Amino acid sequence: MNRYSVLLFLVLTSLFTRYALAGAEQDIDRIEDRRYQAMMTSDLSALAEILADEFVYHQPTGRAATKTSYIEQLRSGEVKINEARRHDVTIHVYGDIATAMGMTHLDLELKGEHREVELRYLNVWALRDGRWQLVARQSAFVPK
Repeated sequence: MNRYSVLLFLVLTSLFTRYALAGAEQDIDRIEDRRYQAMMTSDLSALAEILADEFVYHQPTGRAATKTSYIEQLRSGEVKINEARRHDVTIHVYGDIATAMGMTHLDLELKGEHREVELRYLNVWALRDGRWQLVARQSAFVPK
C-alpha cells in the first residue's frame, strides 16, 4: 500500500468510528427516555428488560436497590413517579460500556408523600447481545 492508501484507510476508519460512537450515544439517549417512560407508566416488564440482572442503584436516600428490589418499590407503590425529566445529560461511549451523567427533575410520591426533587446522577450501561442494559446507577439530591 502506498502512503495515500494508508492515509485514506485511516481517515475512513476514523469517520466510521465517530459515526458508530455517535449512534451508540443516540441509542443510550433513547433507552434512557424509554426507561423514564417505563417508570412513569409503571411498565415494569419494559423496565425489567432495560435493567441488567446485576443492576445496583445507590439511591439518594442512602439505600442500595437491586433490580428486584427497585422494581418492587415501583410495583408496591412505595415509589410512584408522576413525572421525570432529564436535562444537562452527557453521554460517553467506551466500546461496550457507556456512561450517562446529568440531572433529573422528579415529581413523585414516596411512601404516599408528594415530593419534587432534583437529582444529579451517573448511569453505567453495558452492551450485551446487541442491546444496552443499565448495570449501575448512583444519584444524589441537589441541595435547594
